[in-house]
Amino acid sequence: MKTILVNFKLPVLVTLLWSPLKDSNVYSADSKKPNVLFVAVDDLNDWISPLDGFPGVKTPNFDRLAKMGVTFTNAQCASPVCSPSRIAIMTGVHPVRSGIINNPPYINDYLNHDGPEWRQNPVLTDVFTIDQFFKKNGYTTLAGGKIYHTVAPPWSVINQADPDGWDFWFPNISAPVPYQIRASDKLIRHNDWVGRSPNPYFTWAPLPIDDNKMADSQTVDWAAYELQQKHEKPLFLAVGLFRPHMPWEVPQKYFDMYPLASIPDLKIKENDLEDAFDHGRRLWHKYVLDNNQWKKVIQAYLASISFADAQLGRLLDAFEDSQYKDNTILVVWSDHGMHIGEKENWEKFTLWEESARVPLFMMVPGLTKSKSVVETPVSTVDIYPTLAELIGEVPPKHCDGQSLVPLLTDPTADHDPAITAFDFDIVTNKSPYNRDLGLGPSYTVRTVDYRYIYYPLNGLEELYDHRIDPNEWDNIAYKKENKEIVQEHRNYLLEKVSGLKWTDEIPNGYTIENGQIKRIDFMSLIELEYPAVHH
Repeated sequence: MKTILVNFKLPVLVTLLWSPLKDSNVYSADSKKPNVLFVAVDDLNDWISPLDGFPGVKTPNFDRLAKMGVTFTNAQCASPVCSPSRIAIMTGVHPVRSGIINNPPYINDYLNHDGPEWRQNPVLTDVFTIDQFFKKNGYTTLAGGKIYHTVAPPWSVINQADPDGWDFWFPNISAPVPYQIRASDKLIRHNDWVGRSPNPYFTWAPLPIDDNKMADSQTVDWAAYELQQKHEKPLFLAVGLFRPHMPWEVPQKYFDMYPLASIPDLKIKENDLEDAFDHGRRLWHKYVLDNNQWKKVIQAYLASISFADAQLGRLLDAFEDSQYKDNTILVVWSDHGMHIGEKENWEKFTLWEESARVPLFMMVPGLTKSKSVVETPVSTVDIYPTLAELIGEVPPKHCDGQSLVPLLTDPTADHDPAITAFDFDIVTNKSPYNRDLGLGPSYTVRTVDYRYIYYPLNGLEELYDHRIDPNEWDNIAYKKENKEIVQEHRNYLLEKVSGLKWTDEIPNGYTIENGQIKRIDFMSLIELEYPAVHH
């Protein structure tokens, strides 16, 4: 396990102690603690309507959620992949300090990576997870569904949660997500298609079943039941929805919401990666295009988002009908974003906006105002210290994030830029090129106007001006007029990640002319070839 030294500033506790009154800010240590409803939605990108969404997306319950409190429109994940992102959220330790910046290498070996094996990391061995923190401070801690990294049956059955933090897990801590019915093989296995599917779960099809047969629906049923019960202690209730994680297979009615003829083309730039990093997953996109499936997959992802939205709505109904609605902090988050063909990529595993930007919502009774919006970049590692402060406790010293409490009342409050880290590896990011052009730990900094990315192993830098280039199509890192901006972002990254170095050498495999960087041996998508199948 790589361990990269980091110099994170410890969060400063805003000492506004309060009892739960309308003009209050945070709970005092001796007042009755608020409950916490902690909701995770897997693989949800910024296509939902509160984040300006995909045209025609139907997410009325995310709209409802946005009206309840604060929407963070520029929240960034700590790492663009399930396991490190969720470990960072649940421990409060940023991946650049722990060195956990990719999923475990468990190809065909899931069960050997079950349980909290991340505890073997010396940085994380003794940290209190967020659930342990709440349990220590007098809470009943309940969870259902995917909170830590989980692979759901029939995929496999693992849960990276530390069992010490939970009083109960639905269905149980060893199998944390109910069994999920799959689409029939005749709908998702296509032996006559061009190329080879890159993943057996990279599938999309409607299911001829009702919502109550879906795993997420059953998780919400359980959560609704818990919200009907009287709990003697304050409640920390974690609810994890697996959709819209692939496979994109949800009931037919959600597909019917998005007729193919109504789905607009996704905006892309041809040869977009010519001035950028090759993430090594372009054959996924080639497979989709060669088989004329792009709009069908967009339809399936939108359907999966609307299914997740419907389950969120059922959960909000149960919450608002419960005895806890006036004394509960609500936080809803996703672990990372999702490419649906942008940058010729699918899933996540990159450091661009599609992977790094995530939905994040918070509602705190007596503190947040309805329909509030925070545009400042924040990180998902900020959630832990924020919740700790909101219940009147001092955030643990190991937390690397900053409390969001100042932003909950003042959207213009100062906040550090957000860092996202990822370890590009030969398994997840297998490049079609003959030589290594940048595999290894890499980092991005998101500021209000810019995204800066650095790939240390090949020296490549990327800079995108979000004021004029929200799609991150034009890498302007090597233009003379941006030299100071690049240096500012370098300096910030170096504050957080010790030991990073930059040189004046042209990145390996690239050429620079008049401030424009280009890959020397760039291949268009049509030139890429599928790997030979060995029998």
